Amino acid sequence: MCGICGARRGAAPEAAVRAMLPLLAHRGPDASGIWTSGDTTLGHRRLAINDLSPAGNQPMLTHDSELALVVNGEIYNYGVLRSELAAQGAIFRSNSDSEVILHAYRKFGLGAFEHLNGMFALALFDARAKRLILVRDRMGIKPVYYHQDPQSGAILFASEIKSILAATGRKRWQIDGLGLRQYLSRQNLTGDRTLFAGIRLLEPGSMLIDDADGMRVERYWQATIPPAQPRSFAQDTDEFSTVFRQAVERHLMSDVPVASYMSAGFDSTLVASRAASLAPDPPMAFTGTFNETGWFDELSGATLAASHIGAPIVPVPIVANDMIEHFDALIYALDEPRMGLGAISQFMVAKAASKTHKVILSGHGGDELFSGYPVFKLAAILTQHSLMARVRILLSVRVSEVPHLVYFLGRHLVAKSGNAFMPLLFSPRLLKNALTSDASALIAHDQSLDKPRHGNLQMQLLLTYINVYLPGLLVVEDKISMAHALETRTPFLDNELIDFALRTSAANKLHGGQLKAIIKNEAKTFLPPEFLSFPKRGFPTPLARWLRGPLKTWAEKRITAPDSALTMIFAHAYLVRTFARYQSSWRRHVRPLDDIQTHRMWMFLSLESWLRQTKEVQGIRLDLSGTTGGQT
Repeated sequence: MCGICGARRGAAPEAAVRAMLPLLAHRGPDASGIWTSGDTTLGHRRLAINDLSPAGNQPMLTHDSELALVVNGEIYNYGVLRSELAAQGAIFRSNSDSEVILHAYRKFGLGAFEHLNGMFALALFDARAKRLILVRDRMGIKPVYYHQDPQSGAILFASEIKSILAATGRKRWQIDGLGLRQYLSRQNLTGDRTLFAGIRLLEPGSMLIDDADGMRVERYWQATIPPAQPRSFAQDTDEFSTVFRQAVERHLMSDVPVASYMSAGFDSTLVASRAASLAPDPPMAFTGTFNETGWFDELSGATLAASHIGAPIVPVPIVANDMIEHFDALIYALDEPRMGLGAISQFMVAKAASKTHKVILSGHGGDELFSGYPVFKLAAILTQHSLMARVRILLSVRVSEVPHLVYFLGRHLVAKSGNAFMPLLFSPRLLKNALTSDASALIAHDQSLDKPRHGNLQMQLLLTYINVYLPGLLVVEDKISMAHALETRTPFLDNELIDFALRTSAANKLHGGQLKAIIKNEAKTFLPPEFLSFPKRGFPTPLARWLRGPLKTWAEKRITAPDSALTMIFAHAYLVRTFARYQSSWRRHVRPLDDIQTHRMWMFLSLESWLRQTKEVQGIRLDLSGTTGGQT
């Protein structure tokens, strides 16, 4: 796991890379490297995990120096690929999994990346073809950003936006209109958008190619749902057990100790449990804890599971004051405001885990791939033709799930788009009353955020959560973990497990009306019976309680002060009114409705911190007027 960057064309590509690398040092504290050929320079910061020797340092070259590579990530099937390529004459000079990419490219050309099972963002320079290639893994676990100067055609790329900003030397930057609209609407950035006009995020399963034919972006993989094959629940659970074991085993590949996140939820706990059955020693488990009890108590469930598998558990206390002390550092690490109330909790647990480990396993992807959210039950109810089938699913609904089903049913009935089952923070009507005239003008001319609704509702929901929702979560996880030089691995997003999930029927994923029925069936093998009855919580953070209690004064100052950076985007009177209503609104007694309000507070705080720090820390003034140039 590492940080990568590079420059192509322009006046001084090597100088640009030297400006970028220091801002990636936190991602790779173990080694640093630069390589230049003609008008192309590659840079790398290394976090040594596989082949700890200098032979694993990057940029990595073939023996004839025709190919050069920098990569951030892990190739979990590199052992199989290495054996196949070596049998065909490839000569390896290290035990690094990264080196297999060079030889795979020499063998398969641009088709090489379809053969990789892993998480990666990479840059490969082909000197013979004078071609630069940026590639991102199937699901977008690892990010890479790029910017092309509209005048000179110079290209900059990096694992983090802050590096590109430093290399350009620009002191003013326009906010991207569509990116801002996406974030304000759904607290998420989708596709290739960022909040910086002209800086793009390479999409999952894509490669950027720059050669004599110009710069272009092509897909090499996209999630598709194959024709349904009738299979019983027992058949799918048997296959899942095999594929899941193999995926976790691949993700244990490491020359350093591997830890695991653990909560009272099934996904991370099942990953840790399966890892414990495969590794010589159970992985150390890290879990966040709060003073608040009840719904926010993850420790009791995590402790129960850890004891059952014999894993040492490390509780990480998280308190309201951590927001005051670490929130700005979190937003700086994210590069731009991103989704997730739990980000501060993730930040604190990653910080604690990084003191003893470089690698940690997580359960990301389990909910999205295997119907883990209550909204999947709603889609099933709306799709079923049989009244009895609908009744069976309705009878399976927990009391805690009812408010979510009601909220998304309302969204489904009024929305005309394919993203009806995604939370909506600001509707166009609300934005009209909330924004400054400049912000309204910036987002008004951008294309529609949503795509028309079509196809089978359950398939559409699965693809929406895979293609729209999950990539946002993965960018947050990458930035948070790598801020502490910690590599997060996601066994549920192994290629083989993704393929299995895409061909598995929605009915079997919700067998018996149970969310994640296949995962929970597997959990029976590893976890105590008491654990199986815990409700879905998703690592909840008591942010609403904090914002109405110990953090009220702190948040009020940041959001409602007359000189708040937020007044660039939101009308000051609106901010004052909205914060006051949040403190006393009746909606605070209905969790899904209060969650939407709390997400708005998180959005306000995130935007304020980003706007202020971009100016004060990075020396860049953000602009809404569209007069500062840059691609939109």
